[in-house]
Order: sequence, then C-alpha cells, then structure tokens
Amino acid sequence: MFYQNVSELLMVNVRRYPRKTAVIHRDVRLSYEEFNRQINRMAHMLLDMGVKAGHKVAYMFPNSIMLLAAYYAVQKIGGVAVPLNFRLVPRELQYLLEASDASVLLFDAQFLAHVEEISGAFGDRVSFLCSEVSDAWGPSIRERMEGQPEGEPALFADGEALSRIQFTGGSTGLPKGAMRTHSADICEAMGVMNSNMMGSDPDHVVLIQCPLEHHGGHSWYLSAFASGATLVICDVFDPETILGLIEKERVTYLMLLPPSTYLRLLDCPGLGEFDLSGVRLVQSAAGCTTPEIVEKIYAAFPNCVMNYGWGQTESGLGTSLVLTRQMAKENLSRIKSVGRPMPFLEAIVADEDGKELPPGRIGECLVKSPAVMKGYYRQPELTKKAFGDDGWLRTGDLMWKDEDGYLYLMSRKKDMIKSGGENVFAQEVEGVIKRHPAVLECVVFGVPERAMGEAVMAVVSLRPGHTLTLKEVQDHCRQYISSYKKPRYLDFIDEFDMDDAGKIRKSRVAERYRLKLRNEKRRAKGLLPVGGGSHCMEEE
Repeated sequence: MFYQNVSELLMVNVRRYPRKTAVIHRDVRLSYEEFNRQINRMAHMLLDMGVKAGHKVAYMFPNSIMLLAAYYAVQKIGGVAVPLNFRLVPRELQYLLEASDASVLLFDAQFLAHVEEISGAFGDRVSFLCSEVSDAWGPSIRERMEGQPEGEPALFADGEALSRIQFTGGSTGLPKGAMRTHSADICEAMGVMNSNMMGSDPDHVVLIQCPLEHHGGHSWYLSAFASGATLVICDVFDPETILGLIEKERVTYLMLLPPSTYLRLLDCPGLGEFDLSGVRLVQSAAGCTTPEIVEKIYAAFPNCVMNYGWGQTESGLGTSLVLTRQMAKENLSRIKSVGRPMPFLEAIVADEDGKELPPGRIGECLVKSPAVMKGYYRQPELTKKAFGDDGWLRTGDLMWKDEDGYLYLMSRKKDMIKSGGENVFAQEVEGVIKRHPAVLECVVFGVPERAMGEAVMAVVSLRPGHTLTLKEVQDHCRQYISSYKKPRYLDFIDEFDMDDAGKIRKSRVAERYRLKLRNEKRRAKGLLPVGGGSHCMEEE
C-alpha cells in the first residue's frame, strides 16, 4: 500500500486544503493547518516524555479536539493508541491500563478523581497527564504543549506495525484488545469512503454524535479527514443542539448510534423549525432498525439516503445497505438485511467446520480482509480461536445470505436460544418487538426453564406515554414470527445501560434477570425469604 502510516490520510489534506475548516467543536473552529499544528505540538510533547515507537499511549477524553489530536500525534511518532471509554469506573480503568501495557495516560480533568484512585497501583510505570492545571499531576497537557515545535516530527513508516489497541467487550467476559495495524485502518478508511461515497466530495460536512473513542466513531472521523471533509463533533446527545448544528453548518453526512437515537432526535418538539434539507446521507448501525425509523428519517431529511451497516472492531470493515423509502413503505423483506460486504471485504456464511453454506441456510459469518485485526493483544488462545487454521475471522454472528448476496443477521452465536428443541434467534425477535409502536428499545435472551430448556424473555423500554402487557407483545409477535419464538417472560426498564458503542449491555441485563428468575423459583419453593425480589415478570 502506498501509505505506511494512517496519519498520512490526514496529512495529504493538510497540504491540499490548509485553510479549510477541518474540525468544529462548540465555539472552536480549526483549519486543517491549525489542527495539524496542534497535533504536532502534542507529538513533540510525547517525544520529550520519552515515548518511542511501539509504546502504548492511552487516552480518556469525551468527544473533543484533544482526543483527535492525541490519536494522530501518537500515530505520527509510531506509538500505539489505546482509546478508553470515558465512562469507565476506576476498577475498569486500572484493568485496561494493565492489559494494554500503557506507559502514558492522557486524560480530561473531569476524570481526575478516577485517576487518583488507581494511580498508586502503577508507581512510575505509567505517566499520568491531565488536560488542565492540577497541582497533583504537575504541568497539564496544555502547558506541556506550549512552546513545542509545530513542525512535523519524523514520520514513523511501517504499515504492518500496531497503530491502535481497541478494546471490545463482546457479549461476555473481560474486554479484549483488538490489535489494529496502520495498513488495516488505512484499508478500512478507504473501504468506508468507497461504500458511502464520502470521498467523492471534499466539501462534505460530517456530524458525529457517537463516541469518538469507539471503533465506529474512529472509523468515521478517520474517513472524514481522509476525504478532506469538515468534521462537526457533538459531545452530548441534545436534540435541539444537534438539529441546530445540522442547520447552521449545513451538515451533509450524519452519524448517530444506535438506530433508536434517531427516534429521540425526531421526537424533538421543535423539529419542524430547523432546515434539514442539506443532509445527504444518514448513517446508522449497532442495532435493529424498523420501517418506522426509516420512514421518519426520510420525512425529516427530504434529500437524504439512509445507509445501514454491520461491522466489528475485529473485522474493521463490514456490510452496508441503503434503506429506501420503498422498503419502509411496502415493508419489503430486504429492510431486515444488514447489506452486502463493503469493498475490500469477503464474507461467507459457514457451518461449524468452516464450510460455506448455500443461500438461505443459517451459519456463522466469516470474513477476510486487509482491514481485519491482527489478533487480540496478549491473548494468543483467543486469537487462534477467532481465526482458526484457515485465516477467516470468526465473527460470532449468525447470519444467512439470500440469492443476491445480501446478509441477514439473526443473532450472536452465544445469544441463540434453545427453546423446546427449536432455535430462536434473539435478533429476529428483537426486530419484531421493536416494530410495536409502544417500544423504544428491547433486548431478548433465554432464561432457564424446566419444561422448555430455555424460555424467551424480553426486557423493554417504552416510549413516553405508552403501556404494554405480555399478551399484547405476544399477539404482536404472532403476526410476524412463529408462535414458539414469542416471549414467555416480559419486564420493563426505564433506561438501558449502554456501552461506548451505543449498544445495550445485553449480557448484564440477561444475567441479572436469569438470577432474578432463579430466585423467584427458589422463593416459591421456600428456599428464599419472600421480599427478596420483584414479581414484575409475567408468564403465559
């Protein structure tokens, strides 16, 4: 590949469009030239601290220009970026710093208490740098950057070297550090730009609301700067602020996660007061979409196309599909698809032995691409399990493919429910329940049951002003799926716990309710005292 460092995708546009606005965050607007100067000052700061090629530099910031500068500064000098979710609690932060072998943590001042709680565990093995002045931590990042050279540091050049360790939780277990190389992320950016046509026009204005430290946010800002676009950063989800930015900055590409976020945006009472006609593409992923969401998006953004995708941190690239007005209006089956593979990615549906299955058969999706991760950091057994002996990445997602090559996600492999000898795919049931007008979000999983082996349970968050019963959910499901797939247990939650990708932490929800149900049954047998749990679940 021509480029050997992922930061070169930015630098080419620094040379092409030095005075063009690169990034906007709140009241700050930086040109490509100004943004690059800030990156270079941070790169020289890290070099002065002794950071060398291969050293791991972790950072924990909310969506901000400093997060972007940290990433590109680390790339230029050959360090390995370790982006961390700013919602981490101290115990999680300590674990990830240890798991990544980080020698530096750059962090925002609002997380000072978290860092103070765990810093003693590292002695002088980790240098902690706060964004603002703090007596406890010496000069701040901003102070250390003052007076640093603005010229280019010597550019590290090795496409096969690690550029990033991106932690991904998966459905169970401890986080895994996906090792991303410079060449893999360059390939990913090229594939994304090719797929969504962002690279066809350098005058695009791209608004991102999802977390920039997550793989999805990273993929989009990397692609935006690679195409010469202007990036608009949102650091909180506030419907009126986002709508105002779309109008003011004439946003053309919009990235919110998950799909239900668009419902929250479009339910804003003042929606009609904003000019949204400039939006050309609305992107979503990380969850089921519905005909209602698609129709509302086209009504609000009259000149857009809606693009939906599937992907993983491990795979880099994924699949993509334009969801059309016709699909939503006529409820065409293809609206349930996650699309076809992006450029530079192969995807097959295979059986347990890795043999490709014919169209219509459900199996595990396997992918192969230059954009795929190198493996899991310091976890060789997990890496071997992920790739097998044939080089294909096992995604852990169960899918089927139609005759035209469109893929349909059924469930995570670990989420498949065995109920009464039948396979129930959680994603399929979730998609149906989300079509109910009262439902905002839901998760579906299996709970132990003596008669069925496992029974289907749904946990639902309702839209404001709505109510719902188990019978209503079951009657709704019978219209779209076989009766054995309907939930036998139902509970409600005001708000789900989300990860940094905007995905519901499903494994935590499932484990909580499995324990709850076990205790209910033990209590009924007199094994636990009455009053130790809620009786809010219903069974048909």
